Amino acid sequence: MENLLIRPAVSPDIELLSNIDHCVKTDRVWQISNQMEDDNRTVNFTESHLPREMRLTYPFSPEMLPERWKNYSALLVACVDNIPVGYISMISHFSPNLVWIKDLVVDEIYRRKGIATSLVQSLVEWKNARGISRMMMEMSSKNYPAICFARKMGFEFSGFNDYFFSNHDIALFFSK
Repeated sequence: MENLLIRPAVSPDIELLSNIDHCVKTDRVWQISNQMEDDNRTVNFTESHLPREMRLTYPFSPEMLPERWKNYSALLVACVDNIPVGYISMISHFSPNLVWIKDLVVDEIYRRKGIATSLVQSLVEWKNARGISRMMMEMSSKNYPAICFARKMGFEFSGFNDYFFSNHDIALFFSK
């Protein structure tokens, strides 16, 4: 995208980033089935089509975001014509060789224009400069657009956690 700049966030960005539309529309989900037979547990995820499109709210309120970001390793902002339109936040202190993408958000009118890809590519440069070799990202099992994006970017499914988010959604983890 022309006029796209990726840079570290600065104080004036915080309110603008909090106000970006974090909702996602989807007509598919990854549905979990969990079976126990003897001492063997089988967990499967199946892509399921929904009867109609649903709008997912972000698992964190806009008011919570600035407080969360204070504890993160980095917050990179995507700007179009110097206006913040998306961001990626990450933590790198869980493991010395892993950066964990906590938020990857692009305002709805700027989606599907390569901004999220540019943010992830900037994160790759950030992690490489620090000698970090692995990346992980999390998303709700209902966030089918994020699942597709993670797979497109070369991330592989690496696990899940029931009731991970405050709204009790299942978190899916993808790593690369």
